[in-house]
Amino acid sequence: MKMTKSMANVLLLSISLLWGSGFVVTKIALDANASAGFINFFRGSLFVVLVLVFFNKKIFKMTFKEFKIGLIAGLLNFGGYLTQTIGVKYTTPSNNAFISATYVVIVPFIAWIIYRKQLQVKSFISISLCMLGMGILTGVLDQALTINKGDAYSLLCALFYAGSIVYLSYGARTTDVSIVAFMLAAVQAIGGLVFFLCVEREQLAEINWSAAIIPLLYIGIMCSFVAQTIQILAQKHTSATSAGLIMMLEGVFGSVFSVAFGFEAFTINLFIGGMLIMLSLILMEADFQQLWIKILSSAKGRMTKAERRRVG
Repeated sequence: MKMTKSMANVLLLSISLLWGSGFVVTKIALDANASAGFINFFRGSLFVVLVLVFFNKKIFKMTFKEFKIGLIAGLLNFGGYLTQTIGVKYTTPSNNAFISATYVVIVPFIAWIIYRKQLQVKSFISISLCMLGMGILTGVLDQALTINKGDAYSLLCALFYAGSIVYLSYGARTTDVSIVAFMLAAVQAIGGLVFFLCVEREQLAEINWSAAIIPLLYIGIMCSFVAQTIQILAQKHTSATSAGLIMMLEGVFGSVFSVAFGFEAFTINLFIGGMLIMLSLILMEADFQQLWIKILSSAKGRMTKAERRRVG
């Protein structure tokens, strides 16, 4: 059965839920002394194994062109995961979730710069609302434009994710899903290992494995193998902007899970800041031109009926 845009969007919504839960699960793994590099190495390695188990025939037939496309996608993806994992260590899961999700505002700008996709005026309104929401959410407006380390990493993560979404939608569209998934996994595993060995090696002995193993398995299987394979497949059948908007909901789910699991309290700043960010993201996707055409058409139709009654 051929996948429609609606089906693709429903699949993207399901992975947003998985990724939203991933913010809290990652926080649990970090609290068990698993470092950012090790988490990415572990989830990437498990991802590699699962892709090879299910798609090994296609992987072994990979061409150099497919390797190059997958490598670029993998580097962008790894940059996002690493900075997000570091970010959640220094800020709340909710802040990390919402700020990381602002990639959807950045997506149209990258698509315009690289692929010459049309940039609309509403993008500037949307990004202004988004920045205001971030200011309220992170407390920047109350602290003389200061921002904590975790929020800065989360914003850097948004840049990487925006690049990844645009590339998967336009640059890697013709490449087989299993090959792109394998390259995402391989780059994440190798990158995580290199970062771990260079920066975090001494932290290995401090990991509380009894508390960390379940979160690590969940991140590797559900948030990486399942979610990212579905993402690559679904993005072939929808636009980058639509994909970004739907996957942005991981921030909403992440905040809900964070409050539900007691990592933070529900506050008015969380609500107002989050709602402004949500509004900016919805504004980015709304098609006001089509809405205006429908309004005019409806008004014209009513006017015609009224004129006919007068004539009658």
